[in-house]
Amino acid sequence: MINAYQSSVAGDQLNASNELAAVFAYYPWRVDLNIEAARYAYQAGDPKAAIQYLETPGTIAYLTSEDLILFGDMYNQSGDFSKAEAIWKDVTKLGDSNQVFRRLVDLYLQQNDFDSAVIYLQKMLTLTPSDSHLYYKIGLLYAGIDPLKALPFLAQAAEIDPSNTVESRDLHDKIRTANLFDQPAYTLLASGRQLASMGEWVLAAEAFRRASALDPEYAEAWAFLGEAQQQIAKKDIGSIPDVGLTELEMALELDANSILGNTFMGLYWERQGDYSQAQHYVEQAITLNSSDPYLYSELGNILSKAGDLPAAQAAYEAAIHLSPQDPLFYRLLAEFAMENQIQIRELALPAIRQAIILSPQDSSSLDVMAQIMLMLQDYHSAERYSLDALDSNPAFPLAYLHLGTAYLYLGESNLALKWLTVAKQVEPDSWIAAQATRMIDYYFP
Repeated sequence: MINAYQSSVAGDQLNASNELAAVFAYYPWRVDLNIEAARYAYQAGDPKAAIQYLETPGTIAYLTSEDLILFGDMYNQSGDFSKAEAIWKDVTKLGDSNQVFRRLVDLYLQQNDFDSAVIYLQKMLTLTPSDSHLYYKIGLLYAGIDPLKALPFLAQAAEIDPSNTVESRDLHDKIRTANLFDQPAYTLLASGRQLASMGEWVLAAEAFRRASALDPEYAEAWAFLGEAQQQIAKKDIGSIPDVGLTELEMALELDANSILGNTFMGLYWERQGDYSQAQHYVEQAITLNSSDPYLYSELGNILSKAGDLPAAQAAYEAAIHLSPQDPLFYRLLAEFAMENQIQIRELALPAIRQAIILSPQDSSSLDVMAQIMLMLQDYHSAERYSLDALDSNPAFPLAYLHLGTAYLYLGESNLALKWLTVAKQVEPDSWIAAQATRMIDYYFP
């Protein structure tokens, strides 16, 4: 016992566990020692050993609700999710507990079992009926599986917490408007599209999957499902494997003239690095809808990656011609010239100036101007535009990176280090943070 205590104080939880288990072997009626040994083993990162202790005959009968919750945690960490689920569900029979409900919700979300997750979220809501986050989360889940059921939860989330108002009401209104057509598959598609615009790609994919199941000949549902699977794969593993192609092929098989199907197929091949195929499908989409500036900008992006810079420039300029009051397309043209290091003063500079004229507070355009100023070696202007970008959006890590870079060239070492450090901290796992770290290591060894 003393050895176990000393090991615990020293932070050696595994040895503490072993010591208690050894004592329990001599005093088998001291079940409390066996339970404590299991806790220490779990804390030491050995859930399988912890499980073995608790499954010793006669031990389980002495477990409290808290012990049983931990027992489920052990199985969950060891990868036996079905056993964890069974234990936690047994605990719910002893009384309502948000601790258990939360674990079940997390487990079901991990398995994309949204129908089960929403049940336990609603059980949590009965215990904390003023929790706006729960209303919002339930609304999101229902938006992906049964959109009409989402409406009251989204409305309540917006009413309780103003920070949820915009996204809750936008999703609510999209679902309500789509429902006017009395076509459940279309309502699911509209809800999924709004979820996708919010970055909720997993739920969006579920909505698209259910839409295509309700109406197997719904080409747009298949197209969006293929794109959603690409987005999920990109987020999960950082690369784009061969997922979503079957769904995209189904979309085009159902409707070869689907603008969305051709567009998403073009995006698919672009991500695979097959720019010839990508160009073919995006050009087909343009043939079907020649007034969409976004299609021309995407064509410009593909042609730029393929190395056909004159054709890429023409595509970006076509997008501007179609939408001359939209600053986005001027910025994309400027970024194209900047990324390819062509006509910085002649093409990129006037394009980004026009973008800023159209939208003076747009942080992305201001930051692109800062980058161009760096390339033109006008470091004071780069500093000014970076500060303007941050004034517009204080959480913009790229602007911190360029501000730090400007101060490096201006010889302001302390300021450079300060803002490069901030760039590293705003989004710690991003490429921007990695670049800031490299610059700090190089310039401030």
